Amino acid sequence: MSTDTREDVARAERRTRRRFMQAAGAVGAAALAGCTGGGDSSSSNTQTTSDDSEDDTSTTGEGESVEMTDQTFVTATTNVPKDMQFNPYGQQYPDRAALAIFENLLYVNEATSTFMPGVLESWDIGDEVVTLSVRDGFHWHSGEAVTAEDVAFKFKLEIHNGAPIGNIVEAEDVTVVDDSTIELGLQRAVADEVFLYSLKPIALDTPRSEFQEFLDAYESDGEAPGLAEMTLDEPNGTGPFKFVHARNQELVADRFEDHPDAEHINFARFRWDYLETNQKQWQALRTDNVDGIDNVFTPDNIAQSYGDHVREIPMPANWGMGIMFNHEHEHYSQQKVKQAIQYVIDREKLAQSAGRKMHVPVEVPCGLPGNFDGSYKDWLGDSLSDFDAYEPNTEKAAQLLQEAGFSKTDGTWTDENGKPLAFPYKIPAGWNDWTAGGQSIVQDLNDFGIDASLNPSQSYWGDIYGSQDYVVAGLGWPDGKLYPYFSLNKLLNGTRSRTILKFPREVEVTPIGEPDGETRTVELEPELEELAGLTGEEAKQKTQELAWIINQHLPMAPLMEKIDQAWLTTDEWNTVTEDDEDAIVDWPQYYLPREGKLTAKSE
Repeated sequence: MSTDTREDVARAERRTRRRFMQAAGAVGAAALAGCTGGGDSSSSNTQTTSDDSEDDTSTTGEGESVEMTDQTFVTATTNVPKDMQFNPYGQQYPDRAALAIFENLLYVNEATSTFMPGVLESWDIGDEVVTLSVRDGFHWHSGEAVTAEDVAFKFKLEIHNGAPIGNIVEAEDVTVVDDSTIELGLQRAVADEVFLYSLKPIALDTPRSEFQEFLDAYESDGEAPGLAEMTLDEPNGTGPFKFVHARNQELVADRFEDHPDAEHINFARFRWDYLETNQKQWQALRTDNVDGIDNVFTPDNIAQSYGDHVREIPMPANWGMGIMFNHEHEHYSQQKVKQAIQYVIDREKLAQSAGRKMHVPVEVPCGLPGNFDGSYKDWLGDSLSDFDAYEPNTEKAAQLLQEAGFSKTDGTWTDENGKPLAFPYKIPAGWNDWTAGGQSIVQDLNDFGIDASLNPSQSYWGDIYGSQDYVVAGLGWPDGKLYPYFSLNKLLNGTRSRTILKFPREVEVTPIGEPDGETRTVELEPELEELAGLTGEEAKQKTQELAWIINQHLPMAPLMEKIDQAWLTTDEWNTVTEDDEDAIVDWPQYYLPREGKLTAKSE
């Protein structure tokens, strides 16, 4: 899969640590060991800055002093740098470079759902009001101090523009208390995880001088024409690296001394080289032309060609391949047809085809991520055995199709009118692991008598989110967050469910474990709103009820889950050990320097 996968999806839709490590190791991914300790004494080509005094030092996360260097951390971008622009609501926004140039409101460890400060230092989440404290010491790269007014401005712009935070906070309920404090009035009580995850995608990347006219338009007219079309070629950032230039082949940003974490950073700049394909990124790692890459799918045979100093960091994706059904299609609007498809596909073989090291099959298709470490079972509890695991069973699939009015003629399944059951599986072009996995899916279905084809598409995103020209298509089924509300909402109630899947707004549901039992009508939106505010056993019970709906109705067919692959080199860089939880905060090369846990080696 190419870089920036989850960010592309989020933009189109607008996206326990040890336990995770043990599970990753079980499928061959325990190479998080990739990081060597700061005591590695091998020499490097790092140069110290000539015009700095000999006591010019930075500190690591453990408070140890490290000498400032003139080293450049080189990484990759799949976007042409000169075509980038820095309006986060427009096209060609560089999601990954933005992680260095701008500061997020907060950061999260996706293996544990642990939240860490960014611009926000602390938060107090009540039933009616959330109080947020802005961390002292942040500055815009133009020199002005960041205040609560800047953060409140960003909140209001996000809410008006349709961000998830707007589901629980109205723009008029954003209040600046003082220079470092903001209060948000809640429309309803929500679980802490639901609130905090709604902040995860938000960075402080909209200086008022550039964006005030759009907020004014929203507040006066309810819309802001031109916001998505406005381009910013030179950003006024808030992160630890300040934009220098963007050319055809490179983007460069220098260390920003007035960032509160600058004391932990001992290298002078970041550089993003334009490497648009997986193959070019693999070659750059192999030939030591980059110091790290945040996320690139890398088959075992390629990884084995890297030097010993190139280390892999597996990242919990909480994401993976599923089948989107167009519920306006005459065949795939039928529950039994979708169930038959799920029974035919061998998910274990699929994961092997896609790359077993970094993919695992979904064990119980119920809309809950956590298949690498089995954490989804904690949510299902004693009801786990009541769910249909959809183990491959062609006899069961045939029975379901027959009950739906299909018959097999000359080896092909057809409906009552003689129309073949076709499965034209559209996937994004260039996603290597999905292409391999898609071939496995198509083979299973063709062997069963369904007219299946694999259709990688260069126009995939326009086809799906624009013209909605698809019958069945591949896309990630979970939301990228471990907490179950988000994937359940995505599949049953979110933008994709409503506008792309065209999944009904209410369904007939039987009791858990009784697929042939008496049904009741469930309206999905109120159920998800209720789940957002529940905690403890109440949240667990509601999660089971909604997971059962997915298990039986399959708005998407969950197939497999993946781990992302980040890469760092250790010949010229000190990094952390495999047990450090900060290593798997998105993404290592951007978060670790803030903590003093990715530093350049001195000569």
